[in-house]
Amino acid sequence: MHNVDMTVHPQWENRFSEKQMAVIAKSLLELATYSAVQSEMPDLDLHVKDFMSALDEKDPSSIEDALLTLYIQLHNAGSRYSPSEKEILKKRNAYLCHPGGLSPLIMAEKFIKPESIVADLGAGNGLQGLLLQRICPHRKTLQIELSSELIRLGKIFQEALGISSDRIEWIHDDILNVSIESADFVYIYRPAKPLDSGRELYKAIAHKLSAGNKPLVVFSVADCLAAFLDKRFSVFYTDGHLTCFVKNRNGF
Repeated sequence: MHNVDMTVHPQWENRFSEKQMAVIAKSLLELATYSAVQSEMPDLDLHVKDFMSALDEKDPSSIEDALLTLYIQLHNAGSRYSPSEKEILKKRNAYLCHPGGLSPLIMAEKFIKPESIVADLGAGNGLQGLLLQRICPHRKTLQIELSSELIRLGKIFQEALGISSDRIEWIHDDILNVSIESADFVYIYRPAKPLDSGRELYKAIAHKLSAGNKPLVVFSVADCLAAFLDKRFSVFYTDGHLTCFVKNRNGF
C-alpha cells in the first residue's frame, strides 16, 4: 500500500481554483489511503500515486484528470445488489450507480446551511453526501439506498472521513418507501429510464418532493423530473448535465 503524508501538500487552496475542490481533493485522498478502504479496493494505490505525481508536476490538466479518475473509482466501489434488490431495480426500469460529478458538489455549498437536512435519493455508497458534509457541514444527510452492500462500504467511507454518526443516516430501502419531508435540499441522479414503470417512479418522487409547504432546493443530475413537478417548482439553473429547482411556498 502507498502511504501518503497528508502534510506534503498543505496549501491545498493554492492548487485548486475553488476552495470546495481543495476539500474534495483532500477528502478523496483520505478515503483512498485509509486502510479499510484499501482492503476493499486494492487497486486504489495506483490512482493515489498518479494523483500525487500530478500534484508534484503542477500541471492543472493532469491534476484534474487524476482527481476525476480517483473520484470515479471511489464512487463506483461496492456497486453490487442482492437478487431481491435486483428485482426492484428491474421493476423500476432503474439504472445502476453512476457518478454525478464534482460540479453539483461545488454549486451546492451556497444552498446548504449548518441547519440543513440533505437527502440523497439513491445514494450508492454515499460518496456525494459524505463529500457534501465535508464541503458544507450540516445537520444531517439522509443516504437512501437500495443496496445493502453499497451502504456497508459507505459506512467505511464515513469512518475514513471522520464524520460523526449523528450527521449521517443510512436508510436501506426503496426510495418510494421513505419520507423526505424533513429535507431542505435533495440530490438525485436520474434513477430510472423515464419509460413505463420508470415514469411511475418519477411521478412518485415528484409527489414526495411536493409534499409539505417548506421551501426546497432540488439538484437533479441527468434530469427527468421537470415534467413531473408541480407549479411551485421553478428552474434556476441548468447546463445540460445538472438542473436545479427551487420550490416556493405559494407557487409563482
